[in-house]
Amino acid sequence: MRPPGSTGQPLGSFTLTHDPERVESQYPLAAYGSSKSAVTMLTTQYARTIPDVRFNAVDPGQTATEFTGHIGQSVEEGAEAAVRIATLGPDTPTGTVTDRSGTLPW
Repeated sequence: MRPPGSTGQPLGSFTLTHDPERVESQYPLAAYGSSKSAVTMLTTQYARTIPDVRFNAVDPGQTATEFTGHIGQSVEEGAEAAVRIATLGPDTPTGTVTDRSGTLPW
């Protein structure tokens, strides 16, 4: 489970935005959430269309930057999922959305 206050790619998840236990269900960000859903669909469609290339979306979680008012995890923690996916080599999945905890439901 992700730390409280994390957001990002999961704001486009039908599953996570309907779960009252998840922080993502508390944000009424229609345009932002819709853009995240679009990124997820592009990821899965590119993965199907070009099977020789690995396409994955990665959610860094809420990371302490100017955009978040410096609230959240460190930039290094936010980069963990992207680094893990980028370094899997031949075992890299395709068409997934992942965060530090693993593959996210959509």
